[in-house]
Amino acid sequence: MSKNAFDKIIGYEEIKEELLQICDMIKNRERYEALGAKLPHGVMLYGDPGLGKSLMAKCFIAESGLKSYTIRRNKGNNDFISEISDTFKKAKENAPAVIFLDDLDKFANEDDDHCDAEEYVAVQAGIDDIDGSDVFVIATVNESYKLPQSLKRPGRFDRKINVQSPTESDAVKIIAYYLKNKRIAENVNMTDLTKMISYSSCAELETMLNEAAINAGYLRKDKIEMEDLIRSVLRMQYDSPDNFTKKSQEDLKRTALHEAGHLVASEVLLAESVGLASLRSTGRDSTGGFIHRCKDLPRRPYHIIVSLAGKAAVELYYSDAVASGCYRDIQRAFNMIREAISENATHGFGMIDVATRRFSNTSESMNSRNEAVTQAELERYMVITKNLLLKNRDFLEKTAAALEKQETLLFSDIQKIKSTTTVTPVEV
Repeated sequence: MSKNAFDKIIGYEEIKEELLQICDMIKNRERYEALGAKLPHGVMLYGDPGLGKSLMAKCFIAESGLKSYTIRRNKGNNDFISEISDTFKKAKENAPAVIFLDDLDKFANEDDDHCDAEEYVAVQAGIDDIDGSDVFVIATVNESYKLPQSLKRPGRFDRKINVQSPTESDAVKIIAYYLKNKRIAENVNMTDLTKMISYSSCAELETMLNEAAINAGYLRKDKIEMEDLIRSVLRMQYDSPDNFTKKSQEDLKRTALHEAGHLVASEVLLAESVGLASLRSTGRDSTGGFIHRCKDLPRRPYHIIVSLAGKAAVELYYSDAVASGCYRDIQRAFNMIREAISENATHGFGMIDVATRRFSNTSESMNSRNEAVTQAELERYMVITKNLLLKNRDFLEKTAAALEKQETLLFSDIQKIKSTTTVTPVEV
């Protein structure tokens, strides 16, 4: 494949292809016009911060070969409005050109309910004024709901491209790219590293890997080791403090069993779905641990079972069934069941929308019946969950023991434990 300006962007192949198509139209307009095709009226790249939207826009400008004009909020209201108008005028006078509206949703300081700010009016007027001239507009947006519908409509932005978090395959490439100029120890397992991270943004991936390098340097290491990367991911992605407070041995056993329950249920229902399990706390929650799923469970019943599996595992070994995190797990399972009954009519239309009270004429008896069915379903799922764990008791006990000993299990650790047991599926 021939080189182009987009080669510096890792992954996002579909988005790059779409932007390349527009660049090709700009460069070879006659070819497209002969087919009756017209250049789209602008493109909007929208999505969460840190995903590389501005880099994509800059690559688009470079690949188009056009003279470019950038507008970003850097002045007070009146001066900024004048700059918007002047920039559109200048681009039109020097066409062909491209205008880059960087962070368009930050052009105005109005609250979310007032998207008719003068800045947006000025942008709309500028786009309308260049209609028919050889000027293209590309914009980046974090929160598109803040923009007026009139600005987002076709005729002003014909193409709106949703830039999402990197896929796992993209993340592997991104991580490898950020690590290529770093000294990495032989014990760094790339599979473990990619499986333990949620791919929220390219910027976050880069920062986490850089923090690992900083930690290795502070400890006077010659190379970045796996423990540096784990420490960085736990601290930055999961907000897990470095000064992890050790629990009593009894509490540690219960927490290990609780997290092992979640892990085993997830792995039995969907193989290779857990990328990380830890007994460390997250954020302000000083109790319990957590698991990170690197594959999302495809069905609601699976989520309910995994939510209940922590409490179910503890109940199999302790009569009081006390373990940190149980309340939140039960609440999550209860809400999922109630939603299924009241919104999706899993138990017939007679109970739909009862719990959410969307109908003003809902009777108390119907509400009571809904709650009773929800609680009965919760009990039914608890039986299924315990049955799953009992059928995979060896897997459960080995996982709990490993967690108690190591504190944190990576993807390879989990798969190694799993390979020493017989996994028995259950009907759900």
